[in-house]
Amino acid sequence: MTEMIETNKTIKTGIFHWFGYIQPFEERIQLIKEARFNYVMLWWDDEVYPEFIHRKNLIKIVNDNGLKLDNVHLPFDNKNMLWCEDRYIRIKQMNQIKEWMNECKNAGAEKIVMHTTHGDNLELNYKLGFESFNSIFKEAENIKLKVALENTQMFQYTDFLLNEFDSEFVGFCYDSSHDFVNGQSCGEILYKWKEKLFAVHLSDNDGICDRHWMPGKGHVNWSKITNLLKQTNISTYSMETYPYEEEKNLKPLEFLIRARSNLLSKL
Repeated sequence: MTEMIETNKTIKTGIFHWFGYIQPFEERIQLIKEARFNYVMLWWDDEVYPEFIHRKNLIKIVNDNGLKLDNVHLPFDNKNMLWCEDRYIRIKQMNQIKEWMNECKNAGAEKIVMHTTHGDNLELNYKLGFESFNSIFKEAENIKLKVALENTQMFQYTDFLLNEFDSEFVGFCYDSSHDFVNGQSCGEILYKWKEKLFAVHLSDNDGICDRHWMPGKGHVNWSKITNLLKQTNISTYSMETYPYEEEKNLKPLEFLIRARSNLLSKL
């Protein structure tokens, strides 16, 4: 396995900055670098424990430690407000997202990830959702920030938006675990939207819950997924994974090294 990792230097790997261990932010970033990842994914919020760091400083810390930023994930609370019939509520939520987008861009981000909806089995207003996202995407084009829409429950609404908007700044973020749980598409949405793929969240599960396991531990069909990924322009293979059961006794660096090794073994 070590030999394979050493020789496969063209593959760029990344991981979400929170990987299950309570440590200062910069300490986690340093361990990610030590484990030989190339990229970090961030959540756009202030770090508050065990020490406070304003979100606008996170990207600088990543870069100062010799890593690159893959993307920034925006908070997903209240996303259904973008589809609601109360115009005041919709505008308030749009403005919040635009504010975050500008913060990310000014801090050095080139790409953000966002959810389009929250929850399941809801009837949302397509026309009003179109209007909201049209405004958001215009802002993305104005500030030259790529927006990757992630597959979650109720993917039909994300599918609708990807169909409706043809822009170099609007694309797809593929989450493998979301796609292989509770009867989701099991790779078909990746096939459909591979030409618009901007980012990936790679992890595994048992087919029942979004477990965030290392690739190869569960139900995801990695042969199918990696074959499709090789047909895209994706340049960074990033994970969103945490220790589970037998990995909880691993030290943080041991976990990161094992996670990267498992990922590379599937690519």
